[in-house]
Amino acid sequence: MTAMKKKPTVAKGAPQTKSSFVLVNRTPGARIPQLETILPPDPATTKGQLFIAATRLFSEFGFKGTNTRAIASAAGVRQVMLNYYFGSKEQLYEQVLRYEGTTMLSVIFGSATNNKSPEEMLIDSPIRLMTVLHDNPQWAALLRREIADGAVHLRRALIGVAEHGPLGANLHFHDAYKAAVSSGKAVDLPIEAVRECLLAIGYSAIYLAPLISMINERDFHDETVWEEWKLTLSTILKRGLLIVDESHVKSPNVASDNKDGTHINPKIQS
Repeated sequence: MTAMKKKPTVAKGAPQTKSSFVLVNRTPGARIPQLETILPPDPATTKGQLFIAATRLFSEFGFKGTNTRAIASAAGVRQVMLNYYFGSKEQLYEQVLRYEGTTMLSVIFGSATNNKSPEEMLIDSPIRLMTVLHDNPQWAALLRREIADGAVHLRRALIGVAEHGPLGANLHFHDAYKAAVSSGKAVDLPIEAVRECLLAIGYSAIYLAPLISMINERDFHDETVWEEWKLTLSTILKRGLLIVDESHVKSPNVASDNKDGTHINPKIQS
């Protein structure tokens, strides 16, 4: 008698995704993938409450510093329910990372960039990454802790998400950069290095923000400081990556010099 193969067990209610990415026309001849978000469990359900509690605790204490008893207690349910819905703490953690990671990528490269030109999207991507992490400190804390631990769980969590994860982001960026170079709007550089540098700039700005704030004694969360960061980074990136028309008029917010060498600050001009 031939033994039947046992199907692998899967935690009840595995995460669902929206429909596959849509290719939308951004510029003539350029088709850029639009990322979609993996849906979290319904927050009105027991599973959803566990997911919310786990996200908060993992962000605050990290994977190693969080146990299943604490998650269940924070969710107000029995510990056995965590195993029922997610299988283990590790599987729950990776589902949290999968949702947070794909959501962040969809915000950076998703439908909100549809009305931007390819070159605008390039400059905007690290600033959008900075903004996402700045506006969502829980995401920033979760990502900071995971990367500090080697990002082993994050890499595993994003395997299989295909176009919803790094693959979709890479395709999106690749097409936009090629379109910008072809139209003469961007400098032709090694595309992998450009993408890596832009993401590194956006992430490191948030990762190092507490240290920079301490050294410079400026509050990173102050709205004026935050707007100055975005304006300065955008200007630096435009000058370094894009082919700029030198005849353009200077921004009224940027200080300049008189012909005699004296400094002009437009903010204090009458």
